[in-house]
Amino acid sequence: MQASPSVFDRLKTMDPRWSAAWQALEAQSAGASLDPKLTALIRLNIDVTATHLYAPGVQRHLRAALDAGATRAEVMAVFRLAAVVGIHALALGVPMLESELARRGMADEPVRQFATPVTDAVRAKGMFNPLWETLSHWDPVWLERFLAMGLPLWTDGVLPPLWIEFLCISGDAAITHMYGHGTQRHIEAALRMGASREQVLDVLKIVSLQGIESMELALPMLDAALVETIHQRAA
Repeated sequence: MQASPSVFDRLKTMDPRWSAAWQALEAQSAGASLDPKLTALIRLNIDVTATHLYAPGVQRHLRAALDAGATRAEVMAVFRLAAVVGIHALALGVPMLESELARRGMADEPVRQFATPVTDAVRAKGMFNPLWETLSHWDPVWLERFLAMGLPLWTDGVLPPLWIEFLCISGDAAITHMYGHGTQRHIEAALRMGASREQVLDVLKIVSLQGIESMELALPMLDAALVETIHQRAA
């Protein structure tokens, strides 16, 4: 993610060699094969997702997305996508729970079955994650309600389905998430939809820029601490 101008100016003053290297890397990671609006939405998605929640980046990339022509509905679609990332807790934990229960010889408790039209639609579209299978037996109502939040993203036409897959790749591959199973699934889906290697690679390059936010966050703190230390020593 691009650092704010004031922080980047400080970087150029404090460490011009490193700053120049960063600028060169950023230029090579700008998503040349992607629509500029999509690039801004990817950056917004990374910062607004619960695994990061980086407010300065959200503000910056929200403005960039709007400047690139994004509509309110498109930005809200990114927010809705970020909101459903919580399913990963169950995708990760339920198979572990199932394995541990089996190891202990604890039988599954019978669960009343319900109509699950949304879950059925997700299965029919080939979008059902196999890691949700046990959850669909243990608590079909919960999964149905959760998927009802997510499925419209792929069907309401606000964002192209391929863009949604790129956004999912960015959220799952983010260095504050690194959800390998999801990253793999959404790369496979993007390629099936016709994405090129260059496009997927550009998404991942954009994700790699997330690291600069450590400078944006910490450098002002360092400056403030140094000033405070100088004042304390002078007192």
